[in-house]
Amino acid sequence: MDYSELKKLEDNINQAIEKMQRLHHENQKLKDENANLMNLLREKDQIIRRLQIRPQDDYRIADDADALREKEGKIKSKIQQMLDKLENIQQSSMK
Repeated sequence: MDYSELKKLEDNINQAIEKMQRLHHENQKLKDENANLMNLLREKDQIIRRLQIRPQDDYRIADDADALREKEGKIKSKIQQMLDKLENIQQSSMK
């Protein structure tokens, strides 16, 4: 092997090393970008889950409000019945 062939081989090896270094650097950048995108995806999934749960909470709250309104109506009715009884007793005692 003469000097020119050795020089050519050395140049090829140096080019291959440089290319490997560039690819390694690019691979690391892609890994970092992938990690960032995965984090964003997890955050979006969490937001979606929270948004999906929210209507269920709203329906539960609405159901609870309806139940409270119903109880309030029953309490008002019972109070009115007691007031009516008291009024009847009061009118009876006045006679």
